[in-house]
Amino acid sequence: GTMAEMLASPVWFAGHAWVCAAFVALLVGLVLYGRAVVVPARTRRWLQIAIVVTALQAIEMAVHAAAYVDLQNLLAGRSTPVLSTHLMMTVIIYPIFGVLMSGFIIVAARERALGALWMAWIGVIGALAHGAAGLLVVGFNSEVARLGFPLIMLVMIWALIAALMPRRARAPMSTQPA
Repeated sequence: GTMAEMLASPVWFAGHAWVCAAFVALLVGLVLYGRAVVVPARTRRWLQIAIVVTALQAIEMAVHAAAYVDLQNLLAGRSTPVLSTHLMMTVIIYPIFGVLMSGFIIVAARERALGALWMAWIGVIGALAHGAAGLLVVGFNSEVARLGFPLIMLVMIWALIAALMPRRARAPMSTQPA
């Protein structure tokens, strides 16, 4: 529907609050993982990036959930500071999150630090689809791109599978020069 119809929906706040909670849970999981596990330096750098972009995504989702407070302003043609902030953050943060979270998932899988290559595609598709949806829907008014928003669930499914996978022993690094 229209922005006004979406903001007026009785499930707007609750639905987005749950997504925000999922991002916060992912953020906590990434931070705890970083503190509990020794990972290769490259994965460590990408983990730090993933923590930052997940924190930004959680903040954006909190603003996103709160955007319903601007419904009356939107209907009256007045300024919509919360909604406008959410939309600006969506165009910027979603694509950055999608690309950088995908990089983390791939690097962590390749270095056998978290997850596995056989399932990395689940998180990558979810992150990229969600990231592209924010840019395409808000920035280019693409209705069909709305289908990408719910695919963030694939990132959460990847995270759950990766968290439940037994840790694999890494092959020892050779002490011989390459």
